Amino acid sequence: MKINMSECGVCEICIESCPLGLIKKKGFKMIIQEGCENCGECQQVCPMGCIIEDEEVID
Repeated sequence: MKINMSECGVCEICIESCPLGLIKKKGFKMIIQEGCENCGECQQVCPMGCIIEDEEVID
C-alpha cells in the first residue's frame, strides 16, 4: 500500500488499523514501512481515501 500525501489529512486513523504496526507518523507525513502485505485494512478505514495499493509490493 502507499499513501497519496497530497490527499492525506494526517489523521492517524490508519496507524491503529495496521495489523503489522507498519504505519508511522513522521513529521507531517504518514509512512507505510517495508513489510506491508497489502491486506487493505488501512485502506478501508481511511476517511480521505488516500491509501492505494502499491503494485510494487510483492506478497
